[in-house]
Amino acid sequence: MAEPSAGVLAATAVVGVTTASLIPGVDVNAVVGGFAGAMFFVVFARDLTPLSRLGYFIASWVAGYYVASEIIGREWAKTSGLVAFFGALFCVAVCISLLEWVSGGKMPGWLQWFADRIGGRPNG
Repeated sequence: MAEPSAGVLAATAVVGVTTASLIPGVDVNAVVGGFAGAMFFVVFARDLTPLSRLGYFIASWVAGYYVASEIIGREWAKTSGLVAFFGALFCVAVCISLLEWVSGGKMPGWLQWFADRIGGRPNG
């Protein structure tokens, strides 16, 4: 049996997507893509409390929508669904790794790789 927070999250998502489709000017394709990316992240983030999962879900969904609208506005892609999916998925993952690093953790591997490629100092 599913835990109650999963049912509440699913019901909230259905209401949110339905409401968004009624508002003129809202790109429903980006809303659904952002929702899918946010759900993908939240489902695989096992070490989070339910309240933090909800917060990351909402932040990821909103970020995915805005990434999609920016990419479509610059005409780098033709449809917004897949762009919103990856925007929602990566925005929160990148921000979490940066927040952990700033709070005293280890530098994220992706950032170290990027720094090495643009001429950062070598390790060791």
